[in-house]
Amino acid sequence: MSTRRRRAREQTEMKQNILLAARRIALEEGWQAVTTRKVAERIEYSQPTIYEYFANKEAILAALSEQGSEQILSALREARKQRRLPVEQLQVMSQAYWSFAFTCPELYQVMHGLAGVHFTRRALPEAARQTMLLVRETLLACPQLKPEIVRQPDDAIDAFWGLLHGLIILTMEGHITSGELRARLIMTRTLDELFQSWLQ
Repeated sequence: MSTRRRRAREQTEMKQNILLAARRIALEEGWQAVTTRKVAERIEYSQPTIYEYFANKEAILAALSEQGSEQILSALREARKQRRLPVEQLQVMSQAYWSFAFTCPELYQVMHGLAGVHFTRRALPEAARQTMLLVRETLLACPQLKPEIVRQPDDAIDAFWGLLHGLIILTMEGHITSGELRARLIMTRTLDELFQSWLQ
């Protein structure tokens, strides 16, 4: 392996170690506890080393937001392959999205500015844009959509995201009685009703 390739691999590994350390601190102590100093201590490097890879904490948060967006996109693409009918694809994609939120809550929080996360997002991550397009494409592939949904699919898509994301936030903040299991059942039932309301 050439020196250049080895150096590139080491840089990639260091970036991933920094991001993983930030996630672990967030899980243990909350996002407000994440600082470049604590991240440096966690990976046993000096704080200036962190700045060789990320300009500041905001840059770390932005990278984690992109990472989470890429993971969600991958999960939804894989889920979509499991079903043939578009409505069923939307159902399993919803389940995959929900699973990601509660399997990787720290990433979901940083992606959506929850749990005390504050950073200036320059632009929507490309993977997040692709996820929205994937849902739109799947919706419009439904053969029996009502004419008004075909004319204004964005209204249906906004309702879908609002319901799914809203229930996730309420559940994460402890506002759903009996917790995540009951909330997931509510999500499944309510989205099924929403999907059926779109069809003729």
